[in-house]
Amino acid sequence: MSQGRLLVAIDFGTTTFRALVTEERSDGSLAVVAWGQEPAAGFQDGDFIDLRSGSQCIGRAVRVAETAADVDITGFTYNISGSHLRSVFARGQVQVGPGPRPIKAADIAAVLAKARSLAIPFDHQILAVNPIEYTVDRVGGIVDPSGRIGCQLEVEAHLITGSRSVVRNIENAIGTAGYSGAGGAVDVLASATALLQPPEKNEGVLLIDVGGAATGWALFRNGHIVGNGMVPWGGQHLTADLAHGLRIPMEQAEQIKRRKGVTLRSLVEEISPEILFGDDNPGVTGGLLAAILEPRLEEIFSLVKSDLGDARPLASLGGGLVLTGGGSRCRGSDALAEEVFGVPTQRRYLPPGLHGAARLPDGQWATAVGLSLWVAGAEPAPQTERRAGPPTRGVLGWLRRLIAHRRHGDRRMAAEG
Repeated sequence: MSQGRLLVAIDFGTTTFRALVTEERSDGSLAVVAWGQEPAAGFQDGDFIDLRSGSQCIGRAVRVAETAADVDITGFTYNISGSHLRSVFARGQVQVGPGPRPIKAADIAAVLAKARSLAIPFDHQILAVNPIEYTVDRVGGIVDPSGRIGCQLEVEAHLITGSRSVVRNIENAIGTAGYSGAGGAVDVLASATALLQPPEKNEGVLLIDVGGAATGWALFRNGHIVGNGMVPWGGQHLTADLAHGLRIPMEQAEQIKRRKGVTLRSLVEEISPEILFGDDNPGVTGGLLAAILEPRLEEIFSLVKSDLGDARPLASLGGGLVLTGGGSRCRGSDALAEEVFGVPTQRRYLPPGLHGAARLPDGQWATAVGLSLWVAGAEPAPQTERRAGPPTRGVLGWLRRLIAHRRHGDRRMAAEG
């Protein structure tokens, strides 16, 4: 019997809530233990607009995972998403000492605290602080200043802020469902934790997550995030276009998109767009699907490119572009992204080395896996503002007390010990 710690995460997706129970193995890898998913209810743009239906949806998803894993779950980590998120840049500066000395961890913490003191709207809070580069005595481009000798330390940092009321509303929905929130992470950072490798982040990489109702992006350089954003279009809009063009219900259009969807017309036979405006119902062919889906996905990618701002540095991204999300699964999506952004593109949905990945159903599980990796400490946890809670050793210390095994007491002690 395995003695690994059990971790629980839930991804509040725009169309689906996904609960995931994983086990942290001795080598630091994760193994899928159980999962549960429910169509999202009472949830819009990252916020619970109907507390009752949203909390009931949370409960249903978690109870499925509880039953499958044979555990009692009392809390979990979760993602934060939505158009309320803001990406801002800040600088901090501290004097190391009257004379040159080696820079210590306390100095780095102090300069990051200075960066956090940036004035932000009263209704927002800082969700993540990510250093971009440090400067010591006017020498810039330093990735890690630890041990470097100097008198003055500066940092340029990328901050992600979010609405206080939205974050509190998420916590309220979790509590109403009968669970404890064990800290949240920005969804695009969680997905990046699961799907991007450190060398790619160092060389520069763009992650695009085509979700159900929105598409998020994050840009990394020199190992750090340097920008993120979201555009209000996603896979649901592809489905809606398909339903309208084929004159079929949304549910049927979604199934056709998943089974036969193609988003690049050069991959299939050419058809005349006039067929879409005839009186008869058009037949479902690859050419027709591409004629409908390509323009919408190209528009989504173009909006992301515009949201990025100055796109000239994209050519220097050594790690290229990584495409993920349920809306990116159609054939040709990676090739279309490569045409729009001009950089090599690949699709990814789960990290390598995830044991039991084949047990997961179709869907976008990268965010839930990334949340679990964040908690397990596979990467340094994003600095997140949370209300004071019981004494813990970070989020992991809390989570280790949130799972009580129903039948096997020895495993519960291993998880808590």
